[in-house]
Amino acid sequence: MNYGQYNIVQERPRTIRALARQALQGRWLEAFILLIVAAAIEQVPVMILNRLPGNFFGFLASLYSILVSGIITVGVCWYFIKLFRQRQGGLDDLKYGLGFAQRAIVLHILIVIKIFLWTLLFIIPGIIAAFRYSMAPYILADDPNKDPGQCIAESCEMMKGNKMAYFILMLSFIGWFILASIPSGLMESTMTSSARAALSAGGDLSVYWEAVSKVASNPLLFLAGIPTYLVNAYMNTSTACFYDLANGNLSVGGYDYAAAQGHVEDPFTGEDVKFTDVPAEVVPEDLPEKFDDPELKSAEEKYTGDDNIYGE
Repeated sequence: MNYGQYNIVQERPRTIRALARQALQGRWLEAFILLIVAAAIEQVPVMILNRLPGNFFGFLASLYSILVSGIITVGVCWYFIKLFRQRQGGLDDLKYGLGFAQRAIVLHILIVIKIFLWTLLFIIPGIIAAFRYSMAPYILADDPNKDPGQCIAESCEMMKGNKMAYFILMLSFIGWFILASIPSGLMESTMTSSARAALSAGGDLSVYWEAVSKVASNPLLFLAGIPTYLVNAYMNTSTACFYDLANGNLSVGGYDYAAAQGHVEDPFTGEDVKFTDVPAEVVPEDLPEKFDDPELKSAEEKYTGDDNIYGE
């Protein structure tokens, strides 16, 4: 089903996740390392600057985050697009956005501002806006010649009719994220226990928030969050799959939905995945060779070829 030039994604989350796992075969470690390096580039300098005294370093941390996040985000999107399309990639993809840094930074700023403004109305409009603009970095990564406004507009168009499907796909990862977040959650709870005890005893609230701020900028917390990057690799590959389904670049054929409903193993292979230049949804693989109807067969046997069925 098409919506304008884009498709309505009808594949179930388990189908998309299975395709993502298929693309990640033999490349889990590569994707994991890339996300660790990307997070280190984005977060470690900010952590260091935030631990330094003075508002100036806090300003530098914010400025660094604004300038770097857009570039890194586009690079990560490009890596996972390539990974899903079975093309070689690596750490060099993190520098991909430097070739069009201005557009990447402006796109990031526009998305943050738009989501913030929608959130001022209520939390739900903010969440909807986040899903509406979610494909914009992928669009820019896929075609760096597009300007940020065009990427946002195309993302809005692509996500018409697809926001709920994408939301359900993201929701399907929540169990994995909870499991992966246990180490960092335990560490954060342990490191802030003394501050919470002091607060409950009538201590100053500012002391508590200062302790929380120090924990948030602690490199140990970053290390404790490493398991979440495996889940992020899984989720980002699934998002790249969703992007290619929505833009018509991917067709999925031969998938047994009845079997999927029976909770059996995913019954498709790499031969079922096709990248095309023409938008397509499902490519039927097993059509019956001949329509077998007894009445039609009887009529065919009686027909001699001499009957003038057209009245000529």
